[in-house]
Amino acid sequence: MNILFDWCAQEGVRDVFSLIKGLLKIIRIVVPIGLVFLTTFDIFKNVINPESKDGQAKILRRLGAAILVFFTPLLVRFVLRLVDIGGGNTNYSSCWESVK
Repeated sequence: MNILFDWCAQEGVRDVFSLIKGLLKIIRIVVPIGLVFLTTFDIFKNVINPESKDGQAKILRRLGAAILVFFTPLLVRFVLRLVDIGGGNTNYSSCWESVK
């Protein structure tokens, strides 16, 4: 019995993958909305006090964070496919895709 091949059939693994996918969906919605509000607040602060130098840097960091958060599920799928290629007869990516 190959443990690496049959690990997706175990109910606990599927539950963990389902939980992770649900959290990623929530994070993909909540974090960009929060970043938009914080960025809007920073823009208003920069309009009120144009002498502050850190406003643009904060906005760019938040934009980068929003992009990373939005593409996290794509990155997870990519890493799992790389593990499948390097791992021989594993099926991590198909297990990830099959979980609702």
